[in-house]
Amino acid sequence: MNTNADMPALGPEIDRLHRECLSLIMATTNAAHIPAASYAPFAHMDGHFYILVSGLAVHGENLKNQPELDILLIEDESKTRNIYARLRLNYRARASRVAKGSPEHARAVALLTGRAGKTVELLDSMDDFTMYRLTPLRGTLVQGFGKAFVFDPADLSEGVVQLDEKNIDKYR
Repeated sequence: MNTNADMPALGPEIDRLHRECLSLIMATTNAAHIPAASYAPFAHMDGHFYILVSGLAVHGENLKNQPELDILLIEDESKTRNIYARLRLNYRARASRVAKGSPEHARAVALLTGRAGKTVELLDSMDDFTMYRLTPLRGTLVQGFGKAFVFDPADLSEGVVQLDEKNIDKYR
């Protein structure tokens, strides 16, 4: 088994995806556990992702009632050498509403506006839009064939595990 000393530095790749991806893909479920795939522009702040979504959208309703979700950040297809080996970052996460008017909300709106444009301010002014904080609970970075790693998003210095046929079932 590989030790953390043997592990490649995941931080630079993770940071790059956080910077370069303007939107995240999310998988949410409703109360009947029916899945829905969607996306939203995001801002990354203090280890959390912030998204502004409509409660009228399927994913908005799902996040309100079923806060567990999966997030995917994935390298642009045009940048990959092999479509099967695209650089990708998954997070299992939990969604929480951010109160309008709070300092956290103001910071998230400002960051999201800087990344996604002034439309953010218009949407935020609408009653059906809610800012959610997505807290990553577990991360998986896939850098290519045979290069998949599970990690604790709160602490990359501990607990990084390279996935292989012997341990993958433990992390599914």
